[in-house]
Amino acid sequence: MSVEILSNLQQESRRLFIAGSAMAAGDLRLTKLLPSIQKLGESSPVFKRLAGAVEELLGANREESAVKLLELSTLLSAILYTQGKTETEGEAIRVQGSGIGLKTESTYRKLHPFIEALTTKGQGRLEQIRTSFEDGSFLDLRALPAVCSALDDSYAEIPDFVQNNLIPAFGEAAVPVLRNQLNLQGGKGDGRRLLLLHQQLRSSMIELVTEAAVGGAPEIKIAAITILGEYPEQESLLLELSLERRKEVRSAAYFSLAKLGTSAAEQRLYEAAVSKDREIAVEPIQQCASSVLLSRLIVFGGEALQRYSAQEGTARTESVEQIATVIRCLEGSGSQTAQEAYSFIRTLLTTKGFLVQETENVQESAAELLLELDWEEADHFAIELSDNYKGPFIRYGFRAAFKLLSPENVYNRFVDVLGNGKSRAAKQLLMAIKELAEAQSRSEEEYEGYGAVQERQWDSRWIQQFIRLEQTELVSLFAQRPDREITDYLTAKLQAARLNDWNVLEILLTLFRIRYKDAPERFMDILEKGSVRNMYYLSWQHARLLAYMPKAYAERLRAFAEKVTYESVRNEVVAIIEAVEQKPDELNEESGRSVWRWIKSKMS
Repeated sequence: MSVEILSNLQQESRRLFIAGSAMAAGDLRLTKLLPSIQKLGESSPVFKRLAGAVEELLGANREESAVKLLELSTLLSAILYTQGKTETEGEAIRVQGSGIGLKTESTYRKLHPFIEALTTKGQGRLEQIRTSFEDGSFLDLRALPAVCSALDDSYAEIPDFVQNNLIPAFGEAAVPVLRNQLNLQGGKGDGRRLLLLHQQLRSSMIELVTEAAVGGAPEIKIAAITILGEYPEQESLLLELSLERRKEVRSAAYFSLAKLGTSAAEQRLYEAAVSKDREIAVEPIQQCASSVLLSRLIVFGGEALQRYSAQEGTARTESVEQIATVIRCLEGSGSQTAQEAYSFIRTLLTTKGFLVQETENVQESAAELLLELDWEEADHFAIELSDNYKGPFIRYGFRAAFKLLSPENVYNRFVDVLGNGKSRAAKQLLMAIKELAEAQSRSEEEYEGYGAVQERQWDSRWIQQFIRLEQTELVSLFAQRPDREITDYLTAKLQAARLNDWNVLEILLTLFRIRYKDAPERFMDILEKGSVRNMYYLSWQHARLLAYMPKAYAERLRAFAEKVTYESVRNEVVAIIEAVEQKPDELNEESGRSVWRWIKSKMS
């Protein structure tokens, strides 16, 4: 109690040193403290003397106040030095060290920006963290607490990077800090800590994991449940947790049960799929990939179809949702249950009462699944569907025919569907063609981002149909050589073209690719006549087109570059032009990957 009174008196004396000793006369705060000091003086002469010094200061005039304040402060400091304690009460125990073997070789000047990025808010922090990670300076004992604390950062990309990169690099050295920071009633950051601790300690921390799964906060509980999926002996706990009230907890339990793959786990997943939990059960069932479970679901889907045919209203809607769930569970299963799945889908898509507008989404999902089965009989059925029902099945029938039939037969079978391109079936067919064509062009490495279909897999007559229907994108994808009809169509589309129009750039790239002799002049004409005011950046299409230009156009290209408004864009354009001027003669007339690689090597 005396120490507290003396500390208060010291605080007031410091205040008066700052305010000026002349303010001490009659000071209210000192006056309020005086009775307590006088009471202490009743039992000790030194405190009595201190009380007298306070009284003298309170009654001192302006001339004497400075001396009296200094006397009081000197006496008070001497008394306070005698009031401290150097011993610690209690029993002495041995301290357990962490055994962290990290070094501290980096200068603090180099380490400080990294620690600051982890412990403050603001922009640019992730870039600094990545820089420190790349140069290895983050592996420092002084940085470890900040690294582990950053798991709680509100900017999601930082805790993700810390969890996936930084802490795994520290390895076991991070365990003591993670343990110390872990709070089972915490948030997402603590869930991350639990997962990281398990990566290092594995089964030795199973008791802590089960404690977190049973009594932890939601985020901790979910992380713990994720871990439990690696331990078959925790099956009963996971089954219990799969019945929890919280949806996200049940979902985590389903994923862990899918990992276990036991008969009891599969039974629980089946129960979830046929209940109101079907939405969150689909993905775990897909991951489980149990043929027994999928077969049971196929049977359930057949029963749901029978109920659909016999029901009306909301009950019918429930049956449709059950069927949709079964189809989603079968997605990605391939040939695992192909025969059973095919039988179910065939029945579904030949049940006249089911082929109505309200179930069209489910019909399309079922048709997509037919192709996923990768089974010839299923592909033939998909082709039959496109013949019989057109509309929603054309896309899938065409893709199946593309796998099974010759290019000539595919064309002859489907060309009449196109008509004037306005019907629903025609639009579905064009969509299917575009999907296949784009997939093939993306795999064509020579053109790095644009290309053509694989010529041997398509009938050459398709491109005439696309020209007739004004399908410019498909014409570009199917063009293989500079035929008159193709080049006339594409160049006509360049009339009144604008420099930043994506379709124009694709047409120009196609003209270069098929070696159309006037392609450089067409591009140059657009550059010279177009406005560069809105050219805020140089797209990859612009860059490649510039790179494919012959040397002879260098002077005109430089004249264009001078008109570019934005300096950064102008510098990029000039760098490409300089590389074009150095282009070897053997590359001067080419427009493929080799040219672009050579240009990039000169710019780097």
